[in-house]
Amino acid sequence: MKIVFLQTLNEHWKKRFDELINEFPEVEFINSAEPEKRIELLKSADGVMSYRLDENDLAVAENLKAVFVPFTGLNTFPLEELKRKNIFISNTHANSPYVAEHALTLALSLLGRVVEMHHNLKEGKWRMSIQENDMWMTLRNKTCSIIGLGHIGTNLAQLLKSFDCKDIGFKRTQMKTIPECVDEITLDVKEAIEKGEVIFVCLPLYEHTKGIITKEILMSMKGKFLINIGRGETVDEEGLYLSLKNGILEGAAIDAWYQYPTKKNPEPVFPSKFPFHELPNIVLSPHKSSHTTEAINAMIDDTVENIRSFLKTGQPKQFVGKDEIY
Repeated sequence: MKIVFLQTLNEHWKKRFDELINEFPEVEFINSAEPEKRIELLKSADGVMSYRLDENDLAVAENLKAVFVPFTGLNTFPLEELKRKNIFISNTHANSPYVAEHALTLALSLLGRVVEMHHNLKEGKWRMSIQENDMWMTLRNKTCSIIGLGHIGTNLAQLLKSFDCKDIGFKRTQMKTIPECVDEITLDVKEAIEKGEVIFVCLPLYEHTKGIITKEILMSMKGKFLINIGRGETVDEEGLYLSLKNGILEGAAIDAWYQYPTKKNPEPVFPSKFPFHELPNIVLSPHKSSHTTEAINAMIDDTVENIRSFLKTGQPKQFVGKDEIY
């Protein structure tokens, strides 16, 4: 049995990697992030831990039985091909409480007008009056719609209960049990948005969620707030910009975007083809919801548990089923 780690390992990873070596002396563990060795290592790997994998990789990985992904989102992995080849794809939701915390932080920053007032005060403008345009808005007792009531959404619903919010969850399929922290479930995304005052988007990206928050929906969201910590492309890009620019959406806080820096196109890169950064009613976040030491270590630990389970039982603790997408 050979398990290959195709990434550079930080200190926490190295510690857990060494633990696996000591626990499973009969297993060959290899760590290499060198691109020129990638194909050769994949040819003989039974399991792979990697932040990326494509169909060209799968074409040479003839012995592959499991892919271990140390985060949640799988939209950049060839899921259908992995399933067709009966290869386990194992991810982790251990970051969910931290992403939910960041979603709440964004909501409080947006409704509290923290960023706007911060920039005002940097210019000596105090905005101390109690006129309407100088007031902030409380999250307390708001109706909050959580679009995507998975691990993150459920953690978020629990946090929102501290503010006496009414929580409405949207799911594409019926849930077997409704979490106690959720007041209502709907299978209709329009209904969820119509009923909510503050809309949290916590969706993964795949064929059924891409553009699910349409331009039409966005242009009907008068007076509402939108927070997206899922994936940018679940929300129509132009519709989001126009609804904010035209004062339909009261405000938005966005962590998941449409354009990102790449090796070919390094920073600076604006997060959209539209000038969101010029708008006064938005909080911008550079996809940071999981970027805390505790969240990263939790995902590493959970991935190690998935590998350990695979080596002991033949299947990971957490894996994506035939009809699942994350």
